[in-house]
Amino acid sequence: MSNPLAIVNGTVVLPDRLTENATVVCEDGAITWVGPHSEARVPSGARIIDASGKMVFPGLIDTHIHGAHGFDVMLHGEEGIREIASALLRYGVTAWLPTTLSAPHDDLLRAISWCREAIRKPGQGARPLGIHVEGPYINVNKKGAQPPEGIRPPDPDECRAYLDESDGTVKLFTIAPELPGAPNLITLLREREVTVSLGHSEADYDTAASAIRLGASHATHLFNAMPPIHHRNPGLAVACLNEPDVVAEVIADGVHLHPQVVRMAVRAKGVHRTVLVTDAMSAVGMPDGVYTLGAHTVRVKGDLCTLPDGTIASSMLTMNRAVRNAIAFAGVSLPEAALMASLLPAEVCGVSHRKGSIEPGKDADLAVMDGDFSVWATVLEGRVAYQKG
Repeated sequence: MSNPLAIVNGTVVLPDRLTENATVVCEDGAITWVGPHSEARVPSGARIIDASGKMVFPGLIDTHIHGAHGFDVMLHGEEGIREIASALLRYGVTAWLPTTLSAPHDDLLRAISWCREAIRKPGQGARPLGIHVEGPYINVNKKGAQPPEGIRPPDPDECRAYLDESDGTVKLFTIAPELPGAPNLITLLREREVTVSLGHSEADYDTAASAIRLGASHATHLFNAMPPIHHRNPGLAVACLNEPDVVAEVIADGVHLHPQVVRMAVRAKGVHRTVLVTDAMSAVGMPDGVYTLGAHTVRVKGDLCTLPDGTIASSMLTMNRAVRNAIAFAGVSLPEAALMASLLPAEVCGVSHRKGSIEPGKDADLAVMDGDFSVWATVLEGRVAYQKG
């Protein structure tokens, strides 16, 4: 049990409004009170953190990320996953989905086992809530930075092996719906209560819509690794925009998507169906140079990550910057940005009853940010897990 904690005098970002000069009280890992500081009931002996001039967000949740600070989900074992989790605290992330890449069967099975163990024994960093399996059942013509040697047609028996190895921890599974056997795979995944995400695909509109009717309900990095929109051949992206039940990932870094495309996506889907993700790689938090993304070598310069042939490969985005950019690009409010970066990802992961917003009874996961959206402190389950300086 952590000691009581009170964050005072900040601007608290609630699901539907801002509360200025507010206090959030945390006891035994949960939020017990939130409201105006003048009415706060602070327990005797509580640690006080003065957040004057700062914003208090719910802890951010990244549902699509491959690595950070030199560590890669596919390469560095369960301890590497814990290192990524620790690094994410400095960006206000309190929960995440370690995300795999297409890989030969044994390599992917091993990475899933690492993720499973890191979920069981998470250490002191951001909590891994499950696994996002991105590939291997994707279209090689839309592979992006996915290693081609790991891409293959859907195989139900192989997929069952991944789900069994994960012991129920796979939350998201990205597939291309046009591949032979994809409809049966969607049915299998839904029977196992896995959210099916459509991506890395050349699917036409009708094929995508059929997959959505079967139960696919998510879009992996909307517009990226998909055919561009054509007014006579709308394709996967338009299906994901049109279908109201689909939640669409957006990488709001200004590299993967033009800011005006981010604005269009948010206006089309609405903030309740647009989730902010980073798709970040091991180079996050590191200087420019050459890094790994699974089996690939990636050159990083500023915010641009590319394979040797110039293909964009992953990102340098962090979730706090994604929040800042969503506000700048799409004109969303602070509560709307928090919805896209916290509550909606929590819903995707099936944990919105306890994470994703600042409400009494929920886990005390908080990100305290300065006006430039740099993270000043991160509170994880009621303890200060990171503080700048």
